[in-house]
Amino acid sequence: MTNSTASFRGDGLDGCIPEGVATLESILCTEELYRRPSRPPDYETENRALVALARALADSSSTILQTLADTILDVFRADSAGVSLLSKEEGRERFFWPAIAGKWKPYIGGGTPRNFGPCGDVLDRNSPLLMRHVERRYPYFQPVAPPVEECLLVPFYVRGAAVGTIWAVAHDERRKFDAEDERLMRSLGTFASSAYQILASLESLNGEIVERKRAQDDLGRTHDLLETRVTERTAELNSANQELRAISAQVQQAQDEERRRLGRELHDSAGQLLAAIKMNLAAVLTMPLTTEVSRPISDISNLVDQVTREIRTVSYLLHPPLLEMAGLASALRFYVDGFAERSKIAVEVDIPQHFDRLTDAIEIALFRVAQECLTNIHRHSGSSTASVRITQADGVIEMQVRDAGKGIPAEKQIDQNASGGVGFRGMRERISQLGGSLEIQSDPNGTVVTARVPVPMATVAANEGTAAA
Repeated sequence: MTNSTASFRGDGLDGCIPEGVATLESILCTEELYRRPSRPPDYETENRALVALARALADSSSTILQTLADTILDVFRADSAGVSLLSKEEGRERFFWPAIAGKWKPYIGGGTPRNFGPCGDVLDRNSPLLMRHVERRYPYFQPVAPPVEECLLVPFYVRGAAVGTIWAVAHDERRKFDAEDERLMRSLGTFASSAYQILASLESLNGEIVERKRAQDDLGRTHDLLETRVTERTAELNSANQELRAISAQVQQAQDEERRRLGRELHDSAGQLLAAIKMNLAAVLTMPLTTEVSRPISDISNLVDQVTREIRTVSYLLHPPLLEMAGLASALRFYVDGFAERSKIAVEVDIPQHFDRLTDAIEIALFRVAQECLTNIHRHSGSSTASVRITQADGVIEMQVRDAGKGIPAEKQIDQNASGGVGFRGMRERISQLGGSLEIQSDPNGTVVTARVPVPMATVAANEGTAAA
C-alpha cells in the first residue's frame, strides 16, 4: 500500500468513462437492503455512538470526522469506514478522504473523481446506495487491497447541501448490510453534519486568533530585543508594551465573544430542533400504538433528551449565560454542580453569602480560571475532592482552587511559574490584564492556584455595604 493515495486518484477519468467497464446498475444492489432480514434496532449502542460524537466535539472538535469513521467501523462491525468530502483541485471537483478507519486506513488523503466514482453517483442520485465489487465499473479500484465485497454509502449534508458521503465497506461475504444499517448511518451522519458545521465556525475563529497571537508574539520579541540594546528608549518600549497588552485584551475579548455567539447558536438552533423532535415524538406517543411501535419511539425520545443535555453542556461550557444574568457566584455554583456530576469529583464552594456583582471583565476572568483549574484537576491530578474559595479584603478579590491530588512534577512547576503551558498562560494573561497576579503552589499532597485581582472602589463599597446590612 505504499502508493495508496495514487491508487485512488483516477486521474484522467473525471467525466470520462472508459470502454468496456460495467454499468452502474450492474454493481448496484440497493434494493437488497430492504429484502434482507434486518437486525433489530440497538438504540443503546446508537445512543453511545451519538454521545461519543458529542464528546468528541466538546473535547477535541478537530477530530470529529475521524471519530465518526471510527464509530461507524465499530457500530457497523465493518472492515473499513470513512468520510469523503468534495474539494476543488486546479478547477476540478474531486472527493478526498480526510478520515478512514479499519483496513483502508493507510489510504487517508486519497480520493476519487467527482464525475466517475461511487461517491459522485450517490450525490447525483441524492440517496443511499449499496454497491458490490466496485472495481468492475471503476478500474482505479482494481489494484486496491483488500477489495470491496459490499459498500454502503450515504450522502453527507452540511446546511442542507450534500458535500460528501459517509461509507462502510465489507471486504468479504461474511458481512451483509441491511435496512437497519442504512437507518443508523443516516442518524450518525445527521448528527455529525451539525458537529461539522460547528467545527467549520471554530476553525475560522482559531485561524483569526492564531494570526493575532502571532502578531502578539512578534511584538513581545521586539520588546525584549529593544530593551536589552538601549535603555534610553524605555518610554518607547513602555508604549509598545501597552499596545501589546491592548492586542492581547482584544484577542481575549474576541475569544469570549465568539464563545458566547457559538454557545447561543448551538443552544438556540440545535436546541430548538431537538425540542421540535421531542414534541413530535410526544404527539405520536399519545396515539394508539402497539407495544412494538411505542417502545422504540419512547427509546428515541429518551435519546433526544440525552443529546439535548449534551448540547446544553457544550453550550454552557462555551459561555455560561448565568454569568451575565446573575453574576459570578451563581454561575460558578451552577458550573461546579455540573462538573461534579460529570467528573464524580466532590467540589466544595465557599463564596460569601452577600457577594455583589463585579465588572464583566473580572467575572469572566475568575470564572475561566476556576473552569481551567477544575478541568486540570479532573484530567491530571487524580484527586477525588476539590474546593473553590473566594474572599474579598482591602480592595482585592482572591480566589483559591485547591485539590488533594498527586501534584505537579517539579520540572513542570518551573515552566508554569515562569510562563506556563497553554492553559496556565491563558489564565495568567487574563489576570495580568486586570492588574492582578496568579500563583501556583504544588507538592505531592496537592495543588493550590491563587488568583488575586484588584476591584474598582465602587464595587468594594457596594460589597462592604451589602455585607454590613
